[in-house]
Parts: sequence; C-alpha cells; structure tokens
Amino acid sequence: MDGTRLSILNSLQRRPATVDQLSSELGMAAAAVRRHLEILQRDRLVAFEPIRRKPGRPEHLFALTDEGQELMPKRYHLLLQRLLSSMNGSLNGNGDAAKALLTQVARVMVEEHRARTPEDEEIGRIELLRRILEDEQFSPAVEESPDGVLVTLHNCPYRGVATHSEVVCTLDREIIAEVLDAPVSSTGRINQGHPLCTYDTSPQQV
Repeated sequence: MDGTRLSILNSLQRRPATVDQLSSELGMAAAAVRRHLEILQRDRLVAFEPIRRKPGRPEHLFALTDEGQELMPKRYHLLLQRLLSSMNGSLNGNGDAAKALLTQVARVMVEEHRARTPEDEEIGRIELLRRILEDEQFSPAVEESPDGVLVTLHNCPYRGVATHSEVVCTLDREIIAEVLDAPVSSTGRINQGHPLCTYDTSPQQV
C-alpha cells in the first residue's frame, strides 16, 4: 500500500478526522489528502459522515471501516498459538485437548458452509470440499483418482501458528475427513519442510 495512504489509515485508527485535520497532521495539501481518501473509500477501508461546524458547506469526518480496522496490524496468530500451547500443557500434554477442540471447530465450519448451500442446489462431496477450502483461504487443488482423493493446499491461513505447532493442522485434516467421510493421511506439511500441505485418502496412504 502507498505509504501516504498507510499514514492516513494510522491517523484515522487513532481518531476520526476531517480533511483539514489530516492535512495539518501529515503536512500535505488538502487536495492530495482528498485524492488518497477517495482511493481508500473505493477500497472500502474508510467511510465518512457529514458534520456541521459553521454555516455553509458541511465538512466530512472520516473514520476506518471494519475492513480498514482489519487491515491494521493484528496478533491473532500469537493469540491462537498461545491458546494451543496452553491446551497442550493441560491434561497429559500430548495435545489431545487442542486436537479435540480443533476437530469440533472443523465440524462447525463444515456445517456452516453446508447451511449456506441453497436447498435446490445439489453438489457432491468433492465440490463442497473445494468450496469450503476456497472460502477458508486454503487455495486448494482437489484431485480425484481411482484410489481416493488428493488435496493440495497452496496457502495456509494459519501459517504463523502451524510453523510453531503442528496441532493446528488437525483443523484442515478434519475438514477434509468430515466432508469426504473418509480417513485422511497427511502426506506433506509446511512445518516439516514441505513447500505445501498435502492430504490423501488413498488406502495405501491412510
């Protein structure tokens, strides 16, 4: 993102502001600030509401949208990593509690996606799996073979956690198992040095 627009977002994260206030804070011409705000509005990162401080044309008070807030630095992966680490340290310390929770989360995710599928639309397990993994940002490739199904995940939305704790891989494996209703074997994981995560339902792999 352009450095100036990022500066505007940082400023608006602290407090809503008018064009004149942003212009003064950033040391920029008001016209330039407006151009950047137009782009940020187009990208749905910023919204505004009119305010009247003096007679005449109303000013606009700009603020971050929810999308804009999500663009700012977050530490979700650290929170998830700490939660899983804490769960791994509970009970017998072998990760059973974390695995059980992620298995349940996987089932909830699958049911959410099934519920969003129109009743008059009939889709098979392979297409449903592909849709779920795409919606969850896994960038999947799902291939059928006479022996089973091979799933390749080109993106890991939890990569920051997976590189430290392999228990998070329970989630994608259980999503695949739940949809295909078949045992699934992990044949490659990024936290084991593989470039991609791969899963296989072939009997010789499971």
